[in-house]
Amino acid sequence: MASPAYSRRTFLGGAAASAAALMAWRDPFALAQSRVPVARGGTFAQGVSSGQQTDSGITLWSRVGGLDRTSRVQFEVSTDPGFAKVIHRQDALAGAEAGFTALQRVEGLAPGTEYYYRCFSCDTTSAVGRFTTTKADSNDPVRIGFFSCQAFEAGFYTPHHGLSREPDLDLVVCLGDYIYERPFYGEEGTRADTTGANGDGEVQTLPEYRDKYALYHTDQRLIDVRQRYPLIAIWDDHEVEDNYAGGLPGDATLDRRIPFADRQAGAYAAFFEHMPRIRVPGDPNRIYGSMKLGKNAELLLLDERQFKSDQPCGDAALQPCAEANDPRAFLGDTQKAWFKDALVTSDAAWKLVGNQVMIMSFDVTVAQNPVTLDSWDGYGAERREIAEFIGGANPTGQPLRDVSFITGDIHTFFAGRVTPSGRQTAGETAVATEFVCGSVTSEGVVDLLSPQQELDAGIGALSEASLLLNNPHLRYIDAARRGYGVIEARSDRLDVSFRSPPTIKDNGVTDIQTIARFSVARGSTDVVVEQVTAGTAAP
Repeated sequence: MASPAYSRRTFLGGAAASAAALMAWRDPFALAQSRVPVARGGTFAQGVSSGQQTDSGITLWSRVGGLDRTSRVQFEVSTDPGFAKVIHRQDALAGAEAGFTALQRVEGLAPGTEYYYRCFSCDTTSAVGRFTTTKADSNDPVRIGFFSCQAFEAGFYTPHHGLSREPDLDLVVCLGDYIYERPFYGEEGTRADTTGANGDGEVQTLPEYRDKYALYHTDQRLIDVRQRYPLIAIWDDHEVEDNYAGGLPGDATLDRRIPFADRQAGAYAAFFEHMPRIRVPGDPNRIYGSMKLGKNAELLLLDERQFKSDQPCGDAALQPCAEANDPRAFLGDTQKAWFKDALVTSDAAWKLVGNQVMIMSFDVTVAQNPVTLDSWDGYGAERREIAEFIGGANPTGQPLRDVSFITGDIHTFFAGRVTPSGRQTAGETAVATEFVCGSVTSEGVVDLLSPQQELDAGIGALSEASLLLNNPHLRYIDAARRGYGVIEARSDRLDVSFRSPPTIKDNGVTDIQTIARFSVARGSTDVVVEQVTAGTAAP
């Protein structure tokens, strides 16, 4: 259930609940009294970013390079891109203890209004960002871009060229793996990652994680996404360590130099330093929460790493696991109770669940043979509990209609139906839909089964067709392309598009194609395939 210190409707606690205290802390008079020096010089190479928007507020972010001590900067907000009408100007701290990142919460804005913002020292100014506040009573369509899994060395961020230019997005969601704690694609990769103490790309300490974010933010297309639209990010495993579970480490570390608990703490700190979000008072590592986006959508975001128990069967892949449906924690009791309450009490037309890992099953060769147990497939009892709750085993006694999961992690585009077993089993009814956005650069499922990095159409189609046969709950798969998703919630239907460049290996590519489009009618769990130009749809 929601903590008394925060309101679920104001998203991730902290944003409005602590606004007064935050504003007082960052008040210019208070900062002057503390004799914090004004920042002189400095750079804004990582741009600016916004997030946690409400009807009246926004969180603004930037990082100031070139400083050697905590200093003051200012944020400005205007109703025009030329800043002729500045409506807010306020000091913020670029703190040495926070890697010289600066956060500011701005309140008192008008609902449903476009604003522009920037950050500056006494003699340098950042690029200009923009955002639009939400409007609780609006019946306008809600458009959300979503992406995940952007391993730096695996390719260029050509998908972000399209995402930053999508028209009229309300916000962008990263569903996990914003960074990778080490390279996973070896010499086949496109660009070098030499971060970390050993220069091998593996980071373990807080300063090293800061360097990793700085590396990822050398890509202007990612900076453009952050500056163009409000961003909310939830972590998956690679923000810390591949396949970790709760306080347990994963198994892909090249050279463990510090205890996992220290690594996790540093990784979490770096994540919050580089995202436009205020940490929840009293619960500083909390990322789950909700955001109301008018009458047509509420976004419910989960944490599927911090509270989970260890994966079953030693996280074995591509083989049956008798323990996969045994009771084990995935969301954790507190988050699970919050999630159920949020689903029941939401009055939005569509409940959109930001989900790190697939809730649908994905069997590679035969049924009950999942590709990974580091997903809901390894936590079948909790999946059934959540799905049956949505299906009617809840305090209302009625199915909770119009729930759709948007998902990352598996580096492959999928669209399909969610059932209590995760599969299409006789006698089961689908309770929700799911749309998986593939990856920005990281290699996909078919890449694991083939030495080719980018499959030709024939091999891709053959593999995808066989995967659909093994997974009849799926309506669509594209295992060869990279890209992102756009979901639009309307009063009568949900529209989803998967978008992709032809390649991520050519840095100059700017062409973005719609590879598939889908719709779901209100009250239905049928995914209707509207268009397919790449990938494979079920017959």
